[in-house]
Amino acid sequence: MKGKGQIKRIPHLTLGVSDLKRSVSFYQDVLDLKKVGEWPGYAVFDIAGVEIGLEPRSKPEICLLVDDVDRAYESLKAKGAKFASKPKDQAWGGRTAAFADPDGNKFVIESFRCKVCGRSCKS
Repeated sequence: MKGKGQIKRIPHLTLGVSDLKRSVSFYQDVLDLKKVGEWPGYAVFDIAGVEIGLEPRSKPEICLLVDDVDRAYESLKAKGAKFASKPKDQAWGGRTAAFADPDGNKFVIESFRCKVCGRSCKS
C-alpha cells in the first residue's frame, strides 16, 4: 500500500559534536532542554518526545521506529536499500539494522520488544 510504510516515527537522532561538555552545556543551559541521560562520550536530550543524542566526532544518524526490524530489513533491501549491517540485537534492548540513503546519510531501523509480554513497543 503506497504511503502506508513500515516506519512509525523518528524516536532518536544522533548529532556529531566537537566538544561534548560544551554541547551538553548549550543544550541544557541555553536551549533549556531536559537531559535524559549522559555517559562517557554520549548525552541524550528530549525535544518534544524525540531524543537528540550528542556524540563526539559522529556523523548524523536518524533512527526510524518499525514494528519488526527483520521484516523491514527484508522489504527495504528488496527495494534497493543498501544496508551496512544486518538485523542484530543490542545490549540496550532493541534490535537494529543500519543503511544509508543515496547521499550517504545514515539511518537505523529499530524495534523494541517488551521482555514481559513480547509485544512491539510503539514509542
